[in-house]
Amino acid sequence: MTFDVAITSYKRPAMVKDAVVSCLKQGPLLNKVIVVDDASGDDTAEVIRSLSDPRIVFFQRTENGGIAAARRDAFGLSDADWTVSLDSDHELLPGAMDGLARLLASAPQPVDILGARYQWDTGVVTPVNIPAGIVGYRERIVLSGQKDSIGADYLCAVSKRLRQAVRWEPLRTIFPDTLFQLDIAKLGHAIFTPDTLALEKSDGAHGWTRGSAEQRWARRCQDAADGMKALELILSRHEAGLRRWGKPKLADLYLQGAFSALLSGQRALARHWLASTIKTGGVSVHVVGLAIASMLPRAALKRIYFLRG
Repeated sequence: MTFDVAITSYKRPAMVKDAVVSCLKQGPLLNKVIVVDDASGDDTAEVIRSLSDPRIVFFQRTENGGIAAARRDAFGLSDADWTVSLDSDHELLPGAMDGLARLLASAPQPVDILGARYQWDTGVVTPVNIPAGIVGYRERIVLSGQKDSIGADYLCAVSKRLRQAVRWEPLRTIFPDTLFQLDIAKLGHAIFTPDTLALEKSDGAHGWTRGSAEQRWARRCQDAADGMKALELILSRHEAGLRRWGKPKLADLYLQGAFSALLSGQRALARHWLASTIKTGGVSVHVVGLAIASMLPRAALKRIYFLRG
């Protein structure tokens, strides 16, 4: 059994170096560490090459395409039995790959997805709730709508079979995470360990949910069009399953789509997705706020976003 680690980075040279070093310490199960720099325009290349380890594969994108495009490139360079996805503000804890190998050995039937928890530098462990036993598509959809459970934010390793069958959609938004997880869940079974096998840092700059409200607002505006494309892909592939087993998650996706549509100036589409949100999950404060914003100038939407935090 061999593992590749696929790491993506944007303007985090010191952090990504720590991430790579943590992988290089994993022992004989490590095949290679793939680092894709998303056109940072800084000294990331020099920092990684200074490590001078033949197990490192470095690829620098010439144009910034967002994390999903970088992950697509990283997974395309992997050839191990398993590929671990790691962000540049993550580090593998000592013995993490041995822990994944033990998890695979404990599986009572073939699996294509291995999952574990993150230990945050704040002391928090996520996800809080870990399912026991083998988990299939239906269970993953149910869990995706539950708070503090397995969604997209967990240490994830996928088999070569799934890596070759499912590709990251290169869209500038957070939704490709959800799409990728639903796609792999539909094609393969998963098993999770309650052990914490990786560290996550809370101060990583340039993250989609990090930074000031002003910075996050700017990213949401920039990514709005791709957000709608990603949501449409999710609905085309998984709406039936979400409607059957994951209405809370589906309602949240409709709401996020409505927000992206408003940012793109497509108010009619936003109202359509708001109506779908209400039909699926009922009325909430966020729904009411977006409904009001859809009838007001764009500045009102920005104020509501800032109030939401």
